[in-house]
Amino acid sequence: MEDSTVVTAEDCRKCLTYPSKTIETAVGPIEYADRGEGPVLLSVHGGPGGYDQGLGIGEVFRKQGFRIVAVSRPGYLGTPLEVGKSVEAQADALAEFMDAMGLAKAAVVGCSAGGPPSYQLAQRHPDKVSALIEIDSVSLKYVKQQELSKFEEKLYLSKPGLWLIDYFMRHFPAAAVENFLKTESTLKKHELGQRVKEIVGDENKLAFIDFLFKTMSQSYDRRKAGVDNDLDILFHIGRLPLSNITCPCLIMHGDADSDVPIAHGEYAHQAIPGSDFYTIKGGSHIGFWVAHGAHEAQAHAVQWLKGKMREQ
Repeated sequence: MEDSTVVTAEDCRKCLTYPSKTIETAVGPIEYADRGEGPVLLSVHGGPGGYDQGLGIGEVFRKQGFRIVAVSRPGYLGTPLEVGKSVEAQADALAEFMDAMGLAKAAVVGCSAGGPPSYQLAQRHPDKVSALIEIDSVSLKYVKQQELSKFEEKLYLSKPGLWLIDYFMRHFPAAAVENFLKTESTLKKHELGQRVKEIVGDENKLAFIDFLFKTMSQSYDRRKAGVDNDLDILFHIGRLPLSNITCPCLIMHGDADSDVPIAHGEYAHQAIPGSDFYTIKGGSHIGFWVAHGAHEAQAHAVQWLKGKMREQ
């Protein structure tokens, strides 16, 4: 019998096609999608991304009884860049979005480049965040863009690249997965081979990677302004101010993440009083979804969040 809590290939497809809405806020229009029933979990996507990626990030929580509200951050898809160009402005935009949605308070999950605005939402608007989960999130200076080759950029962030990746995912999935993991993990050759074999043999993990590719590359011309802005502001981060975060906070990070090294998570854990830290063993930048221990990491996050909600 299939585990009803596992994010399946069909779940990923539904996240890609789920319709979005736009709401007017005090700082401009913000695109979002609203899916599920239960306590609200505001999902803040990485980069490249959009509300579609935010739905996928939150899907494991939706299947455990949460309502996922996923926004497109400024410069992504239907949210204009002018809504918030700085980390602080994006955090304030999230607060304005919550006001417009009638959400007095909500739990928040941030991922990767969505970390800084979600961290700062809790830092600048502590009354609005009931609990915070951060997954491989940026909290220090981010220099990946200096290492991104032109080949990688054309492969992962263009229409021809998307077509090529789609072709390889359908006909040579192992090669596509291995190439991707090489760009965002520190896994050694043997570990990498084992992880690729495991992912290709698990249709749900393979589907999540395919989903992620699509949320990065599909309609990339409508995501590029957000990507460029992210790379600029993340490069200029020294250390995010985090000491005023008072809500329960769970920081999860893969110890084999080469995109956003685990030092980002360790710094945030040290800076946020009373925060909890969970190491995803052998986890790449997307280890929460595809590492060998991904299901255990997901179960831990869900149970942690449910526990914090019961305490409030």
